[in-house]
Amino acid sequence: MASVVFYMEDGTTLVHKLENDVTTIGRHPESNVVLTCPSSSGRHAIIKQSEKGVFVQDLDSSNGTRVNGAEIEEALLKDGDRVGFGDVQAVFYAGDPPKVLEEKPLATPRFSNTLPKPAANVVDEPSLPGSRPAASGRALSPVRRAYGKSSASNYPDTTESGCMTAIIVTGLFIIAFLVGLGMRHSKEMNGNILTDTLDKVFGTMPKIKIERKEE
Repeated sequence: MASVVFYMEDGTTLVHKLENDVTTIGRHPESNVVLTCPSSSGRHAIIKQSEKGVFVQDLDSSNGTRVNGAEIEEALLKDGDRVGFGDVQAVFYAGDPPKVLEEKPLATPRFSNTLPKPAANVVDEPSLPGSRPAASGRALSPVRRAYGKSSASNYPDTTESGCMTAIIVTGLFIIAFLVGLGMRHSKEMNGNILTDTLDKVFGTMPKIKIERKEE
């Protein structure tokens, strides 16, 4: 009997014998072969048997169905063909699959529910005076060392120096503006901007003559 060996993302294998004329494959719980990989669609594909052979048909899945690496809409399967349903790999066999392949996965799974164990030779960081010592065998991560509260005291307060710098820059800008204005006035008017300004202010003021009448 024809069968398909699915290599799941958790590293396990699933042997499904094609007992029905149509086998549904996808993440939908009512599928004949339920896939849990996020790259597989709810109704991903079907495998159907007929007098002409065994065919795999994609059901407009999001990530497609591939046979021997080529994306297909429908294809005739031959013994030993590799079929990909999203990231889930499978192998089609015209009969029962070899037991060796059932025990040995096709490839290393992309997804795993197990987390790596911490290294045994982790060295504790030296504790600062007055601080609580770190737990044995655990060290602060680089992110925590860079952004932890303890690192805030390592940077000097530059608030006052920043304000003073802004005042100095503003003052230099005003001086440069006045010097440029004076040079332009001297070039165009052939005079001193300071004295000319004073003359205009005080020279235009009307003179008032005060006479004192004798009684």
